[in-house]
Amino acid sequence: MKVRFLNCGLMHPRLAYLFVPHLDRVPCLCLLLEDKGWLALVDTGFGSQDVADPLRLGKFGAWLLNPRMDAGLTAREQVKRLGYHPDQVGDIVCTHLDRDHAGGLADFPSARVHVLGEEMEAALSPGNTRERERYRPCHLAHGPQWVTYDERDGEEWRGLRRIPLRGLPEGLFLVPLQGHTRGHCGVAVDTGEGWLLHCGDAYYVKEELREEGKAPLGVAGFRAAAHMNLSLALSQIKRLRGLGEDVTLVAAHDQFEYRNRFGRPLD
Repeated sequence: MKVRFLNCGLMHPRLAYLFVPHLDRVPCLCLLLEDKGWLALVDTGFGSQDVADPLRLGKFGAWLLNPRMDAGLTAREQVKRLGYHPDQVGDIVCTHLDRDHAGGLADFPSARVHVLGEEMEAALSPGNTRERERYRPCHLAHGPQWVTYDERDGEEWRGLRRIPLRGLPEGLFLVPLQGHTRGHCGVAVDTGEGWLLHCGDAYYVKEELREEGKAPLGVAGFRAAAHMNLSLALSQIKRLRGLGEDVTLVAAHDQFEYRNRFGRPLD
């Protein structure tokens, strides 16, 4: 399975340079997977309709995230630049359905969307004000072709659980990492040379994984505000620390990971 890294969004969160300098510029790292002509995305970042109308992100969300609305960054345009037609993307695996991860779903209306059932329920039937604010109904208005999974269907994997994805190539799994949202998960890919685990928003910068209880300036406060269940989210970070050296961890919004993957700093 061929794995490409895409950056499908760029945000400059307001006031982050003062309070959370590690998050003063934020990518939306996604994956494009290819196997014998089959294409899939892991997350989508922002979509083409978001670029045309940033208020689709919500007034507060658009103000706070302060995204650069660049059509060239959308997954749809990047897939086309690589020589594919967007309709070739048959599957999208979502770590979760926040606006900066699921905004591009409507750009691939025929794709099956793989997600934990808890996450789909949270997005379609938000249970409280925080959930109503984070999920954008416009991103799901096209009626995605849902393929949902139950955590109980998974198997033990290095202190976590993994769930095989139905109808997709072998070596691709959902890894439940709830806490950031009700049904947040990672996506594990067997690259043939080890495991790659896209952790979504389970952590923000790798420093969170390196030393017990330590987080860079401001990051601890940010995650307290961003996670639906902070104690559960922190327990997931502890589990991620113990996965082993043959598992490469990637977070969606780590600007230092971006620099490592693309060979340049995020502008």
